[in-house]
Amino acid sequence: MTLIDGKVLNVITNTNSNQKCPICGATPKQFVTTKNFNSDVFKPKLTSLRYGISPLHSWIRVFEFVVHIAYRIELKKWQIREASDKEAFQLRKQEVQKRFWEEMGLHVDKPKANGGGTSNDGNTARKVFNNLELLSLITNIDIEILNNFRVILIAISCEYPIDTTKFEDFCKRTAFLYMEKYLWFPMSATVHKILVHGSQIIQNCVMPVGCFGENASEARNKLCKRDRNAHARKNTRKNNMTDVFNRAMDSSDPLLSSLSLSVREKYRKREKLPEEVIQLLTPSSEFQIFNHLPGGSEYDSDNSDSDISEADVVENALVLDTEDCDFE
Repeated sequence: MTLIDGKVLNVITNTNSNQKCPICGATPKQFVTTKNFNSDVFKPKLTSLRYGISPLHSWIRVFEFVVHIAYRIELKKWQIREASDKEAFQLRKQEVQKRFWEEMGLHVDKPKANGGGTSNDGNTARKVFNNLELLSLITNIDIEILNNFRVILIAISCEYPIDTTKFEDFCKRTAFLYMEKYLWFPMSATVHKILVHGSQIIQNCVMPVGCFGENASEARNKLCKRDRNAHARKNTRKNNMTDVFNRAMDSSDPLLSSLSLSVREKYRKREKLPEEVIQLLTPSSEFQIFNHLPGGSEYDSDNSDSDISEADVVENALVLDTEDCDFE
């Protein structure tokens, strides 16, 4: 159970609030008052470290965290309750959103027309963190903190083993720097999970934490919608979902899913790992990167719901001529 987001993790770990940490159950007030990360307050719940770190959604949640600080940075208040503060908050929010659109061409915190959430997605978050100087100018947030967030997000997204000691030290430095400058705004549950429990989660993963990203499950969303409309019976809900499930099982066959692998790799956007990220990896990973072995010093820079993905596999594989395959 690693291809999940924060809401599913809260259900699994019996966390009754989105503001609480799903790993230790600490509250925003405890995020601020407890500066010892080894305190019993931040002690992980039993078996709560085995569900991965959800790197794809982490990009979005950290970006939203930065934006919400930017809205309040002039007021320096976490909770906006007074009428005058609410008015100032709205003006600042409109200013930030306007600058994101005019200077980056991005709609931030805008509701989608079809009611499917907001405009904040993985592509938006990655584009924003790739221009730290402009991001710092728009949000008035310290550029060192923004850079540290970017390094951490890339590290948990790449598929190389991470040195847990180095990663823990880097996260602690980032947390202390943040608390020094923005103690008035408690960390979000996701930021706390990454900075305080990130190294613990990595230690409990049998593979690099980037391999447990939820990109694949997110990429299936549009396929499930299409299959439900075009490739499933509509006489009953049960038959409809049964057909969708069966088609998903067929398309997940290793032989079928490998047919368009070369096409997907061709259109897969990759970027070089920053030097700061390489320093957080294990020595074996650094050896592989610097010697240009298969894989290279790269990480995924595209969103999981791009047009080139599992869609090519399903369309092409399910009409495959079985005479060309060795089935038993």
